[in-house]
Amino acid sequence: MSEVFWVDTSEPGFDNSVEHKLKRLLEICSATDGLDEGARVSLKVNTSEEGYEYGLRPVFLRVAADAVRMATQRSPILCDGLKMVDYRRRTKGHAFMDVARGKGYTSDSLGGNFVINGGYSGDEGNSYPCRVPDSQLGGVEVGTAVCRTDVLWVLSHVTLNPLFGLGGALFNGGFECLAGRERERVLGGLDLYLFNGARPPAEQLAGFRARALEGTAGVVQAMGGRVLYLNYVWDVTPHPEYFPFSGEPVVPNQGFLAARDPVSLDAATLDLLTANAQRSAPLATCTQEFSATLALAEAMGLGARAYDLKRMA
Repeated sequence: MSEVFWVDTSEPGFDNSVEHKLKRLLEICSATDGLDEGARVSLKVNTSEEGYEYGLRPVFLRVAADAVRMATQRSPILCDGLKMVDYRRRTKGHAFMDVARGKGYTSDSLGGNFVINGGYSGDEGNSYPCRVPDSQLGGVEVGTAVCRTDVLWVLSHVTLNPLFGLGGALFNGGFECLAGRERERVLGGLDLYLFNGARPPAEQLAGFRARALEGTAGVVQAMGGRVLYLNYVWDVTPHPEYFPFSGEPVVPNQGFLAARDPVSLDAATLDLLTANAQRSAPLATCTQEFSATLALAEAMGLGARAYDLKRMA
């Protein structure tokens, strides 16, 4: 049974701010254990699209970057992939960086080298096998900002997701780490931007979710298993941060969770959302569908749904 560490939002104070809580989470989960001096560490983050107003504050991500720098004596890489709308329009990296800077995501504010995973074209990557039973993909192409480092920390802004169910460790640490053309292959013709609430056929959704999980397996292979996952259960909106809008958060802020096992982490996150939900039809749908995705992830060998939750204020 995997350990999942949770620092909640209770007992705030001058010496127990959000920044303090994040630092404590990294300490209790032994995040920097095994980080040698000079190690190259990549932090995969979620930057928000123009019009989406619930993106994570840069300081939330900088806490992790500062911890890495202290341990390795080297600035980490912070990265996100091109938004698919930019990739498809071939506006490429310039549009992405303009929006990111407008949202406050810069190398200075994040405390590391902020780059595009996959480069300005979105297609720079290396291929790795998925090594899962009955693989549809065989292997996946992982973006260079992720795969050409020694260690990966996946810092996920938890949201609901119309295709995958929940945006968290499995999605951000898999599909969103892939090169642009690889994400297109995983989508298999599905539209990532379901603005009108339309739902693809169940069979297509199931195929996409299985392929996206293969992406997670490929990223783990690329990193030799040296991956840490953090879920920011903060401003959990009904739409993901790559949408140009979103409704209000569906639950009160619950704090921050960390684990080495992405399945356990997302299972604990889902349980936390369900236990603290306000009335939300999207969350009810997510709970039902993402539970099946977690079961599939466990069957594929990506981790275990059972977890031992360690809670701190």
